Amino acid sequence: MKLISGTSNLPLAQKIADQLGAPLLDVEITRFANGEKRVWVKDKIAGENVSLVQSFNSPVDENIVETLLIIDALERAGARHINLIIPWMGYSLQDKVFRDSEPIAARVIADLLSNSHAKRAVLLDLHNSSIPGFFSIPTQHLLALTPFAEYIRENFNQNETIIISPDFGGLKRARTLAELLGLELENIDKHRDLTTGKVTPKGVTGDVEGKICIIYDDVINTGGTVVEVAKFLKEKGAKEVHFLVTHGLFAGDGLMKMEDPSIDSVVITNSIHHLNLPPKIRVIDVSKLLADSVKTWV
Repeated sequence: MKLISGTSNLPLAQKIADQLGAPLLDVEITRFANGEKRVWVKDKIAGENVSLVQSFNSPVDENIVETLLIIDALERAGARHINLIIPWMGYSLQDKVFRDSEPIAARVIADLLSNSHAKRAVLLDLHNSSIPGFFSIPTQHLLALTPFAEYIRENFNQNETIIISPDFGGLKRARTLAELLGLELENIDKHRDLTTGKVTPKGVTGDVEGKICIIYDDVINTGGTVVEVAKFLKEKGAKEVHFLVTHGLFAGDGLMKMEDPSIDSVVITNSIHHLNLPPKIRVIDVSKLLADSVKTWV
């Protein structure tokens, strides 16, 4: 087994390589004067199984094209099998059509990857569990459930802690975590303005007064919903409000929003690489989870 990394999340790729005891391949990724990416795999890989680690975060389109170029380079270098480890799949939030003549962008990306020379893919905590069905290659969908459960056990008094789903769509995910820990589960009812995108919490199914509220979700995008939910729960008497979210995009001024005093902490994974995160944001390593998923690919 050989590993190679694109430019989006080299630190995570190195951690996965360390878990597997497999050094990262030497790849040179540069740019032509006209802005096009140029990829050169320096190591000899003929006949090898190679896993490519790449997150599709910003710049999303550039990282996707870079992935396709690396796959083609590996194929031309004689790799026996090319496998994809995609910690964050950009465009996965566009998994359905809301207006006439819109694309299902998640399917478009799945088709691009399936029609490359890649043989298998590993994905982490997708917004919609049906997205692996968009791929025509074997696809494994991992959940960061165990690392988050361990974090809760180590950091919170479970006698005071409840799990909260931020909306109906995330209820199944939150219920799985609550049942794993034996904790109470509640759900927030919220309204989204389809014109402005603004989210307004309308109610919560249970009593949160004096409770440590843990909101478990798959992704923070701009952070607007996070702030509104935290303020709402504090107004309802919550003792603390913590967000455990797999993918921290923090688009726009998302990081600044996390400084809101109603938010006690935000815990994300290293599916997306960030520099200089504020102290309120903590990062859980998912390299072992991803490495374990590919140990059988030999």
